[in-house]
Amino acid sequence: MKIFLCKNLLIISLLQMGLYAKEKSMEELSKEMANPLAQIWNLSFQNNYTTIKGDVTLPNGVHISGKNHINTTLFQPVLPIPLKNGMTAFARPVITYIDAPTGVGIHVDSPVHATAVGKNREAKLGDLILPMGVGIVRTKGWSYGGGVTFIFPTSQHKTVASHQYQAGPTALALYANDQWTVGAHLQHWWGISDDGTKNVKMANHTDIQYFIMYNLPHAWQLRASPHITYNWNGKDDNKLTLPVAFGVGKMIKIGPMPVQLMVEYQKNIIAPDTLAADSTIMMQANFIIKNPFGNL
Repeated sequence: MKIFLCKNLLIISLLQMGLYAKEKSMEELSKEMANPLAQIWNLSFQNNYTTIKGDVTLPNGVHISGKNHINTTLFQPVLPIPLKNGMTAFARPVITYIDAPTGVGIHVDSPVHATAVGKNREAKLGDLILPMGVGIVRTKGWSYGGGVTFIFPTSQHKTVASHQYQAGPTALALYANDQWTVGAHLQHWWGISDDGTKNVKMANHTDIQYFIMYNLPHAWQLRASPHITYNWNGKDDNKLTLPVAFGVGKMIKIGPMPVQLMVEYQKNIIAPDTLAADSTIMMQANFIIKNPFGNL
């Protein structure tokens, strides 16, 4: 009986996905997916391969220079709920899994941008990010929204863990037409409580993801979506990380399910002197599913 019910639920889900794919072309879906406030449900998987440059001395006296790397995997279910008058409610949890060195780490930014060097490595769950709020979404013209964002100290990694609960505001604004989508998503966090770990300095940092996307025929897309970070607790010349980026995206179908594939190269042109990310190769796949509450 249980197997029969599971099979029927799977068939219904696939039929919903198939019907959704017929409602909109790949080009339409690609344009709407460029809007972070779009009422499209999707399951996002992202992998960031980040090279780390630094010249530091570990607590045991070992000196490390040259390049290390961090591999960060993100899972983000995006399940917005439409409200009245063109508004939408969103909650976008980001579950992180980080493969990083265990020598020296700096975790003043969000878990997505953890920095570490060392001879040994470990791969563990990272901290959880949760922005949530409401916004007004339009397929063309201005969309904007705001709310609150949290970081929870769920990391099991020895080095790249914040060990503190963080909270602050989030805001998003963008402009879209047939070809372009341009905007930014701001998040700021203050440390509000530690997890019992001693000598934890309370965080005070900002993350601004800017995005520039240009739609091409056949559901192709040129894109850039890196994160600018600013550590308000850092020294004057070690607060800002400023990247530039270039990438491509393509909407395809896997069976009845639309899937958006993306790859992007990001290079930091301004970064802290001692220990910082140098460049990142970002790969992402968004699996689009039917939003049972919306018509977009």
